[in-house]
Amino acid sequence: MSAVSKMTSKQVLEIGKQYLADIGNIAHGGHFVTHVEGCVVFVRGALTGEQALIQITHKRQKVYFGIAQEIKKPSEFRVAPSCQASQFCGGCDFQYIAPLNQRALKTSVLKESLQRFASLDESQVDRIVGSGVRAIGDPSGLGWRERARFEWDEGWKMHQYRRGAMVNTPQCTTITTEMGEELTRLEGVGGLQPGEYTFAQGNEGVSVLGPLGHVSGPQTVGREFAGTNWESSPRDFWQSNAALLPEVSDCIRGLGVVSKGANWWDLYAGSGVFSQLLANIVGDIGSLTSVEGNRQTSHLARDRFTEVSDPRAAPVQTINSSVESFVARRQKGDGRPDGVFLDPPRSGAGIAVCAALLDISPGWILYLACDPVALARDTRVICASGDYELSSVTAWDAFPMTHHFESFAVFTKIKVS
Repeated sequence: MSAVSKMTSKQVLEIGKQYLADIGNIAHGGHFVTHVEGCVVFVRGALTGEQALIQITHKRQKVYFGIAQEIKKPSEFRVAPSCQASQFCGGCDFQYIAPLNQRALKTSVLKESLQRFASLDESQVDRIVGSGVRAIGDPSGLGWRERARFEWDEGWKMHQYRRGAMVNTPQCTTITTEMGEELTRLEGVGGLQPGEYTFAQGNEGVSVLGPLGHVSGPQTVGREFAGTNWESSPRDFWQSNAALLPEVSDCIRGLGVVSKGANWWDLYAGSGVFSQLLANIVGDIGSLTSVEGNRQTSHLARDRFTEVSDPRAAPVQTINSSVESFVARRQKGDGRPDGVFLDPPRSGAGIAVCAALLDISPGWILYLACDPVALARDTRVICASGDYELSSVTAWDAFPMTHHFESFAVFTKIKVS
């Protein structure tokens, strides 16, 4: 049963029931916080300052979760979404928020994460974060996604938010124009098998893999970065926003901390994209060690660096090992690197890796993060001894229309071992 409930002293909310709520600040994960009858509720689909009718969907530990059903008093930053499926689709959760305000909200999340989980004070965070999350790519925040998965079931569909159910997404607006055209073309041709399809945009067009294998476009996806052409399977990981990698590259080069002749490690290196960039910068008199835990990916990187070598760049030593095992072994050995670059998964590097890096004591730690809380927690470990300080965090709105963003943290060694 669904009914609007007035505020009472009751401390238990009914799953499936609707409540009128005033929406508060944003929380990590794209939710907005409100309080209903003394209970904390994380709400999706509403915005700070709005009054909304929300439906309680579930409870986890002491926190309830809900979805806005009707906006009674809209925010000035609310806009009409470009894709009507975004209300239910798990691909986008910020389509109803003006792009400029999306970035302001993400900046708030970044700052709050560093204060809460890294124990930095507000003035430190303001200095470190600077102007906040930056826009990249098209100012509309649309057409940036170069990798996407759709389900074909008598139409193109995506998963609903945190549910197995599917939602029709006939006109996804965050994918590239070419990918949208290929979706339409394949639907018109017909004969598609039910199941999951992967679309990937490359230099030579859109590659599509379906449940029975290759469907259309090039067999491999070609992309350019760090002066090199990269060939990969459509299903292999690659940054979905092509505008991000040049931004990170410019940021690394602009720091001036990766110097000619230096010895650097690239941890969580994947196929070696940043290994190549770092090898180019340190040059043929430098050295670069690339560490990746996935055997297939690491071996592909090894073969690639063996087959395609640039005499002006440092030779790349590829090591197939978990980062945890690699740094644990290096704690007991000699050869401190001048710097370490980390691009860990969403969960972050973790306590063991960060603590080992403190023992190894590189001159610089550069950390590319897709989760601000994981970054903040690792920051607390790295800076706890007082040997390092978080010098700066540069953040980009690499995933517009979603709550996600990318951050690049620079840790400077301030004590000599």
